[in-house]
Amino acid sequence: MLNIHNEIRTWLFTQQDWMQELAETLIEQGNLTEQHLSLACLRIKSVDSQKVTKNRSFEGLIRPSSVSSEIRLRSIGKVQGIENLSPRLPLSFTSGNLTVVFGHNGSGKSSYTRIIKKMSGKPRSAILKPNVFQTAPTEQKCEVEYEYEGKLISCEWHANSEPIDALRCIDCFDSDEANHYLRNESSATYTPPVIGMFESLALACDQIKIRLQTEQNQLVSSLPQIPNNFVNTDVAIKLKSLNSNTSDVFFEQLVTWTLESQQELEQLKKRLEVTDPLAMAKQLRTTKLQADNVGANLKKGGLAYGVANVECLKKLQLDAHNKRQIASEAAQVSSALLVQVGSNTWRSLWEAARAYSQTVYPNRSFPVTDEANCVLCHQELGLDAKQRLNDFESFVQSKLEGEAQLAEASYNDALANLLSIPTVEVINTQCEAAGLNTEEWKLHLISFWESASIVRNLLISKTIVDTIAPVNRATDTEKVISEHSTALELKAAQYDKDAQVFDREFAVKNRNELEARLWVSQQRDAIKVELQRLKHHKMFEGWKSLANSRSVSTKASAISEKVITKNYVIRFNNELKSLGASRIKIELVKSKATKGKILHRLQLKDSKQSHPIELVLSEGERRIIALAAFLADVAEKPMFAPFIFDDPISSLDNDFEWSVATRLAELAKTRQVLIFTHRLSLYGAVEDAAKKLGDIFRKTQLHQICIESYDGIAGHPVGDQVWNSKTKAANNILITRLGEAKRAGNSGGGDAYRALAQGICTDFRKLIERTVEDDLLNEVVKRHRRSVTTENRLGALPFIKKEDCKFIDDLMTKYSCFEHSQSTETTVIIPESSELQLDIEALITWRTEFQSRKKDI
Repeated sequence: MLNIHNEIRTWLFTQQDWMQELAETLIEQGNLTEQHLSLACLRIKSVDSQKVTKNRSFEGLIRPSSVSSEIRLRSIGKVQGIENLSPRLPLSFTSGNLTVVFGHNGSGKSSYTRIIKKMSGKPRSAILKPNVFQTAPTEQKCEVEYEYEGKLISCEWHANSEPIDALRCIDCFDSDEANHYLRNESSATYTPPVIGMFESLALACDQIKIRLQTEQNQLVSSLPQIPNNFVNTDVAIKLKSLNSNTSDVFFEQLVTWTLESQQELEQLKKRLEVTDPLAMAKQLRTTKLQADNVGANLKKGGLAYGVANVECLKKLQLDAHNKRQIASEAAQVSSALLVQVGSNTWRSLWEAARAYSQTVYPNRSFPVTDEANCVLCHQELGLDAKQRLNDFESFVQSKLEGEAQLAEASYNDALANLLSIPTVEVINTQCEAAGLNTEEWKLHLISFWESASIVRNLLISKTIVDTIAPVNRATDTEKVISEHSTALELKAAQYDKDAQVFDREFAVKNRNELEARLWVSQQRDAIKVELQRLKHHKMFEGWKSLANSRSVSTKASAISEKVITKNYVIRFNNELKSLGASRIKIELVKSKATKGKILHRLQLKDSKQSHPIELVLSEGERRIIALAAFLADVAEKPMFAPFIFDDPISSLDNDFEWSVATRLAELAKTRQVLIFTHRLSLYGAVEDAAKKLGDIFRKTQLHQICIESYDGIAGHPVGDQVWNSKTKAANNILITRLGEAKRAGNSGGGDAYRALAQGICTDFRKLIERTVEDDLLNEVVKRHRRSVTTENRLGALPFIKKEDCKFIDDLMTKYSCFEHSQSTETTVIIPESSELQLDIEALITWRTEFQSRKKDI
C-alpha cells in the first residue's frame, strides 16, 4: 500500500491548491461539511487557489484505518401496521452469532427481512406496506433492539421513515440483491479509505459544480425581449450574437443612432405613408419654394440692416446733410426779408407755389412777374417783390441747391427702399409653409426680424447713423435653410422616382431595420449590463470546468484497479470455490469508472456468443453466483456488522445447499449471521455445519427459531417443538401435551381429547423417526443432511441389539397411520391417554437405557 500512497500523493501534487485542500480535509477528517464546500466554491474562483502547489504533506494517507464498533441485532417486536406481521412476542436473536429462523411460506420471514433492509437504508429496499386485507392502520411502526459499542439500544422506528444510522452497515441478501448482482453494474460495497477519498472528492467536485451552476443560474439576463416584428432583422441577429468576447467597437456600432439615421427613418415612414408620390413631390417643392423665400428674405434682411448697408446709409445721410448745409449757407438772398430761406419748409412752400403757378399761369416760366399777381398772396407784384421772386428762383436753380436736393433725394430714396419687416404672424405662417415649423425656428426668425425692425425704425427716424448697431447676417441660419431646401428637393426627386417605380417591400424591410436599430440603441444600458453578465457567465464556465470530476474518476479507476478490482475478483473466485461453484463459467470484471467509483459486473466466461446470464445459466446457478458476488463484496469489510440472508438456497441442490450452510457458518465465526429459510434441509444443514466448527461453537453461537402464521397474522415466534428439539426434550414436550389433552377430555369429553391426541400421535411418529437418526444411529445419517458423518460416531453402532430394532419397528408400525395415508377400510383408532402415555414413556426408558450402553465410547 505504501507504493499506492506515494502514487496518490504524487497525483495530488499535480492538482490545483483548492482541490488539494479538499483532499487533505477528507484524509484528515473523513468527510466534508457544507462550510468546506462553500469555502471551496470561493477558492476555486481565486487565481492563487488555482495554482498547483506542493505545500502539503498528506501524512494521513499512511495512517491505519480504524475498525468500527460491533453492531448486533437483538430483536424486532411490537410490529404494528407493517405487512401482515403482528407477533405476540418479539423475534429475538439472542447473543449467538448464527441464527436460523425457520418458517413455512407466508409465516413472515421475508417481511422481517424487508423491515431490516428498510431500517438499515439499503438502496433496493421496498416500501413497507400495511396488510392489504385489513383496514389501513393509523401507524406503521415497530420496536428494534440492537447493540452498538457495547450498549443495548431500544428504539421505536416508523415504517418508511429515515433509516437508523447505526444499522446502515447491515448487509442483506435476498432475491432482489441476487438479481442486482446478476443484471446490473455495481460498485464494491466496501472501499478502503484511500479509495473512499477519491469517491468523496469526486462527489465534492460534483457538489461544487452544482453550487457554481446554481450561482450561474442566478445570472439572469435583464435584456428586454426583442419585439416580434424585429426578430428577423440584421441588428436583432447581431444582438442575439452577443457573447463574452464581444468587443467595445462592436458594442458601439450596435447601439449608435445618428441624426442621419433618424432622418432616413422618418423619410422612409413618409414615403411609405404616401399613396400619390407625384402630389407629394409637388407639395415638397412648394414647401421648398417657401423655404427658399424664407432664406432669401433672411439674406435680404441681413443685407438691408447689416453693417454694409447701414454704412452706406450713413454716407448718404452725411452727404445730404453736408450739401444742405453748404446750400443753406449759400441761400442768403439779399432781398429776403425773413430768415430761413432755403430751409426744407421754405423749399416745400416754394415748390408748392411753383406747382400752383402752372395752374393759374399755364405755359409760363415760374416765377411769373410780368402782369401777374403773387401766387401766394394774390397781390400785385411791385418791383421789390418781382426782384425777390426772381432772386428766390435763381437760388433754387443754383448748382449748390441742386446738389443738396439730389443728395437728400438719394438719402430719402434709400430709406424708402428699405426692406419691410414681416410681422410675427407672417413669420409663423412662413415657417409653417417652409417646413420650419418648430418653436425653436419660429423664435429664432422672430428674434432676427425684431433686431432688424429696431434698426429699420432708427433708420427711418433718421437717427444719427453712428448710434445704430446693425444686425449680424445669419449666414449659418441661411445655410441650414439652404440644406433644408436641398433635402426637400431630394425628397421630391425621390417621390418622382417612386411615382415611376417603388419597391415597397424593400422599403418596409429597411424601415423595420431602422426601427429595430433605434430600439436597440434605446437599450444601450441594458446591453452593457448583458455583456457584463455574459463575461461573468463565461467565468463560471471556466470554474465549473475546473470542478469537473473526470480527472478524479480517472485516477480513482487506476488506483482502484490495483486496490479494489484485483482483490474483488480474487475474493469472488474464492467464494465460488468455497460454494462449490468453480465449474460455472462466470467471471467478475470491471466495467467502468464514474464519479470516482469503480463499477463491476458479472459476465459469462469464454462465451462465444453474447447472451445475458439469465438466458444461459440455470436458476440455481444464477443463485449461487449471485451469492458468491454478494459475499465477495461484503464479507471482507473491516467491521462487525450483521449479515441477513433471506432463503439464500432458493433453487439450489443439496450440494450447493451444504456449501452455503458451511460458508455461512464459517462467516458466523466473526459476526452475526441471520438466516431466514423455509427449508428444513437448510435448517439441519446449518446445524451440522455449526457442529463441524465444534460443539462449543454450536452450543454458544447457533440459535434456531421457528415462526408461524395464524389467522392471517404472521411472524409469531414459536416455542420449542417436537421436530426441532432434542429427542429427550421432545419426549418431555409430548408428555406435557398429553397431560393437556387428558384435561381437555375430562372437561370436554372424548372428542376434545381426540382432537389434541391426533397431533400428539403424529408428532410421536416423527419423534420415533428422529430417534432412529439421532439415538439409534448416533446421527451418522440424517434425512435432511447430505453428508454421512462418521467421525466419533460409528463406535456406538455395535451397541445396537436386535431387541432395539424390534422395539423401534413396533412403535413405527403402530403409529405410522398417523403420519402416512391409510386405506379407507382401515380404521385409525387413537389410543387412550393411558396407552399413549405408556408408549411415550417406553421410548424414554429405552433411550435412557440405550444411552447408558455408550458411556464407555
